Amino acid sequence: MNQNDLEKALSDPWWRLTSGVLYKIMIKGDDEGDSLVMPFIPNDSQINFLENLHYRNLILKARQLGFTTAIDLYFLDCALFRPNVRAGIIAQNEDAAKTIFRDKIKFAYDNLPAELRAAMPLARDSQSELLFTHNNSSIRVGTSMRSGTIHYLHVSEFGKICAEFPKRANEVITGSIPAVPQNGIVCIESTAEGSDGPFYNMCDRAEKLQKQGKDLNKKDYR
Repeated sequence: MNQNDLEKALSDPWWRLTSGVLYKIMIKGDDEGDSLVMPFIPNDSQINFLENLHYRNLILKARQLGFTTAIDLYFLDCALFRPNVRAGIIAQNEDAAKTIFRDKIKFAYDNLPAELRAAMPLARDSQSELLFTHNNSSIRVGTSMRSGTIHYLHVSEFGKICAEFPKRANEVITGSIPAVPQNGIVCIESTAEGSDGPFYNMCDRAEKLQKQGKDLNKKDYR
């Protein structure tokens, strides 16, 4: 691929996310000798999610299909290639936040092609945030997002947060989600964790809208 072709490819978000050229991920490696690092090439479920991305998105998970990886790499891509973006990921607890940041966000950035990483240096590299020098965009991970505008928000395992930390769940609903502008993206994913609570109610409302076949506005959850 020559320089002109590369520049054209890099201008295409779909190529960046699906080609397997830019982003690498860690995998379990079921067999001895398996590589533990693989190019990120979305599976069918991830492709379906990315193709149908709405402003407000709910994922009710029955099993592990890699949605956290797809969401977080999409957010990282937005932060790398769009100026003045603020992306945030809320995890269920401190350990989960550290793992998501280390194994998904920082790992993907550290394993970018060397030329691209050199063109997108870090102004801040903490244990929870990357701030990029070239465009003033950032991506951070924590157990809450209390202050500032967040253009892209991922709430991971929200059902577990609702069940174990109701005050923090209320903070997400009343503070973090409203901080995202209407044109921003919210992705909330979790296993069900029971048949009541805020996450259950959100999924129930979204499912009813889907069954009614109504056109969704920017604040409706798909």
